[in-house]
Amino acid sequence: MTPWYEGPLAALALDARRPAPQPGTATGPDPEHDRLHAAAVAAQQAVAAPVETHTLPAAPGAGEGHQAYVVARSLASHATGKPLVVMDAPYDLTLLDRELRRHRNTPLTGCLGTRSMCVIDPVLLHRRLNRTSAAPAQCRGLAALCDHYGVPAPADSAPEGAAAATLALARALGRHFAPQLAGLTPPALHTLQAIWFAAEARGPGAWFTSGTRKPADHIWPLRPMTAA
Repeated sequence: MTPWYEGPLAALALDARRPAPQPGTATGPDPEHDRLHAAAVAAQQAVAAPVETHTLPAAPGAGEGHQAYVVARSLASHATGKPLVVMDAPYDLTLLDRELRRHRNTPLTGCLGTRSMCVIDPVLLHRRLNRTSAAPAQCRGLAALCDHYGVPAPADSAPEGAAAATLALARALGRHFAPQLAGLTPPALHTLQAIWFAAEARGPGAWFTSGTRKPADHIWPLRPMTAA
């Protein structure tokens, strides 16, 4: 059986904008309130195949709601049948879901229809599987992880470069941790990551001690809506 990291993959990268904070509120990333600015979906059928990048730039004239819908439909079109790689998936997928709900009154799952997502999160895989001192668990940025696993980092923060680098990073992680990952199917790995994330979120680790915890913070990769 061909390992998932040697087969077809897709990757999503978003560029988000943070609204001006209200006095006394936190200023960190918040998928509940941040806004989608631009996005890209990268898809590759095999390791040696070209990477097809579908860029969805900021288009204020078309409206934020339309842009979020285009991103979701691009996922449905180009990521069908492929594991979807998303850096820090609970942030990106939740942000996209909230934009769709805010502007089009529909969730991300509604735009995907019957297509289910098998998500691979390089941030979570690195945090869970890396046990060396060379790259501490706090190393979570795309550039830092690319550097550690020998993947060319994107030249800038544009989503198209980030999506292609994220896809390559997932393949590098799979090969690096082949003893743990080679025998897992994408659905099995998806479920395992959800278990890992929930265990970390409920534990005493410093990774989850900053900021205000919310009732759904232990759910991966897409946080459900919760009562205010």
